[in-house]
Amino acid sequence: MSGLAMWIVGVVVAVLAVVGLFLASGAHAGPMYSIGLVIFLASTLFEFWLIKKYFDGQEGH
Repeated sequence: MSGLAMWIVGVVVAVLAVVGLFLASGAHAGPMYSIGLVIFLASTLFEFWLIKKYFDGQEGH
């Protein structure tokens, strides 16, 4: 994946993480709260994976 594509995917996933937090904050209890937190957690882990992938690619230079 090129650098620009990684940036675009990263921004889209960051927006998805914020949407997950809004879902969790608007829920009083129950599954919507859990779903919002899971979306946020998965998005955050994916962002860290993108960062790792970028720096792993830099080791070859």
